[in-house]
Amino acid sequence: MAETTPAQLLVDCRNTLAEGIQWHAAQERLYWTDILGRALWSCDEEGGDVQKRSFDKRIGSFAFMQDGRVLVAFEDGLAYFKPASGELSWIADVEPEPATTRLNDGRCDRSGRFVFGGVDENGLRPLSAVYRFDGVEVEKLFEKVGCANSIAFSPNGERMYFADTAGKTIEVIDYGAACETVRHPFVTLTAEEGRPDGSCVDRDGGLWNAQFGGACIQQFHPDGSRGTRVLLPVSQVTCACFGGTSLNRLYITTARENFSPEQAAAEPTAGGIFVADVGAVGLPEQFFVGRHPR
Repeated sequence: MAETTPAQLLVDCRNTLAEGIQWHAAQERLYWTDILGRALWSCDEEGGDVQKRSFDKRIGSFAFMQDGRVLVAFEDGLAYFKPASGELSWIADVEPEPATTRLNDGRCDRSGRFVFGGVDENGLRPLSAVYRFDGVEVEKLFEKVGCANSIAFSPNGERMYFADTAGKTIEVIDYGAACETVRHPFVTLTAEEGRPDGSCVDRDGGLWNAQFGGACIQQFHPDGSRGTRVLLPVSQVTCACFGGTSLNRLYITTARENFSPEQAAAEPTAGGIFVADVGAVGLPEQFFVGRHPR
């Protein structure tokens, strides 16, 4: 039987929909979004010095940049954000129509290009797509997506992982030098498990996937076999990243989206940030390095 390990509460922030967590090694800080709360949050390795930056639009995902800026996927497009001044520079509209879609999960590939996708908020219909931004143009990689999630890349960059949370399957995509997007089933979650949400990859190529509705993070080895399962006291588990000074701590975002009063009472720490020691080491977060305006 695969090993199980518990996660501990790190920040009791009770976000509505915490997502997109990343570790900034130089700053020694965690960053994550509360999508529905229209905010970018951060804290230190131990959950202290919690900071919140509010915006007028929802933030689906983001990527760090070497010059200190952040590339942000807002609900309807991309922008550069300067944390020091608060300045926003709009880049491109992405899926302003239909009105039911917004941008969701995203992460840089191993070449520093930002890969991101959207979600249909009216039933997860296949109305969205997955895109790539290289600093010059936004390219559509594939379409007919209900809810883009689990975007992550193998250590050598030749595999891209992807899941449409409307279903139960995580896909692996051929993503080599030719940048083809040939999609294959990787794993399918069982009826007893949740739905595949955000993921991260460890240095050995293992995929750590958050199960929305499944109260856990599940490790999958490169061959698709199940490894360690991280158990949480909340059902809506949304994303994970490796962080800490040694990249050996697994940080986890959760949500309390559409909770009834009874659910909120049963899961009081839902929407918080959790941490687990899982015996694996991650990779440094890939910064966005596409050409961009000065």
